Amino acid sequence: MFNCNGLVVSQLIKAESDLIDNLHKGFSFVENVRFYNGKTLFWEKHYFRIISNLRRYRYKIPVSFTMEKLEEELIKITKIIDFKTENGLFRCQFIMVSEETKFIISFSHSKPIEINTSNYEIDLYKDILMFSNDLSNMSKTNSDLRLISNMYAKENGLNDVVLLNDNKKITETLNGNIFLIESNQIQTPNLLSGCQNLVLREVFIEWLTKNIKHYNIIEKEINPFELQKSEEIFIISLESGLQCVSNYRKSSYLDKKSYPLLEKFISFLS
Repeated sequence: MFNCNGLVVSQLIKAESDLIDNLHKGFSFVENVRFYNGKTLFWEKHYFRIISNLRRYRYKIPVSFTMEKLEEELIKITKIIDFKTENGLFRCQFIMVSEETKFIISFSHSKPIEINTSNYEIDLYKDILMFSNDLSNMSKTNSDLRLISNMYAKENGLNDVVLLNDNKKITETLNGNIFLIESNQIQTPNLLSGCQNLVLREVFIEWLTKNIKHYNIIEKEINPFELQKSEEIFIISLESGLQCVSNYRKSSYLDKKSYPLLEKFISFLS
């Protein structure tokens, strides 16, 4: 099911032809939004991220693009699909059509946000580097790099890879934002490193700072050597959930600190 600029259709072929033409030919960007336990998570933060990206990409912002109106367009799909739907992912794609900004919203069912503790092996991806500037904070910027690094991970039997910037510092992983635990510190790459400024990252850091006093949260440039020094590593993602890392090269990690921490975060989300 698709919401094509307010018109809900079962197939994209039934949408406006100019919208579909520009979907394939023109420039667009995507914002993924979680529907969790029957509610849209952090919609206000997602909305402001959408508007910020529209401005940075020089899109014209329609007067109708209010926070309330766009949220109504999201919920319109879940009501048609199944009123009992409690968990899923909205994919909101914004497209320029004849200098007018339009959208296509789709919805896919998914599991609730969970902590994954299965074996999860990561390594560095060094063939192509990201630029360490605020343009890399936007999800669209390095989409080709993520496709190529995904192939690299599959070819090498890895669950995920760590992406580096042009200063050879850690930015994020292919699947989400990365966090390193060492003693009473939780470190994560800062935005200047080039990681995506995703809503879940922002919410998680705010929650840590406000509620978890026995850890110091530090956003900074992180050398890949820090991965081997860390006691534990975990990755957060709206799409994939909360993932504890088990192996990086010859290093192995437990989840004695990260698991209870992430359990508290899931309780906060609920």
